[in-house]
Amino acid sequence: MLYNKVKFFKALGDETRLTILSYLLEHSYCACDFSSLTKKDQTTVSKHLKVLVEADILKYEKKGRNIIYSIKNREIECLLRSLGIRDVKPCCDRQQASWLCFSVVAENRAGNLIDEEIEDRAESEAKDKSKVNLQAKKK
Repeated sequence: MLYNKVKFFKALGDETRLTILSYLLEHSYCACDFSSLTKKDQTTVSKHLKVLVEADILKYEKKGRNIIYSIKNREIECLLRSLGIRDVKPCCDRQQASWLCFSVVAENRAGNLIDEEIEDRAESEAKDKSKVNLQAKKK
């Protein structure tokens, strides 16, 4: 079981494979499409697709001379989306991407801090309300 998880996460540890997955989260693609989408030669793309299939992330179907790839199932699709895979399509150079990633992380941390503050306030208000109720009962 642990081996499967290692294989799964190792498969996600490559920029080209993440790009392939981000496209496949939109819809199925023919293997021949990935060369132009990833700007990699067909041999390289085939190797990446094989890794993703062996990691149980992708499935494929032969249609005539074409091989159509898609995400294996809904559970895998949801897991990939929860990991943010859909957002990895290259849209800018590496320096811009680094800044963008930093911004997203900072935004998420700020959001988490705000959520924690809201939870703390709610707990505090609940305690205050409880104290008021106890005082009212004593009277």
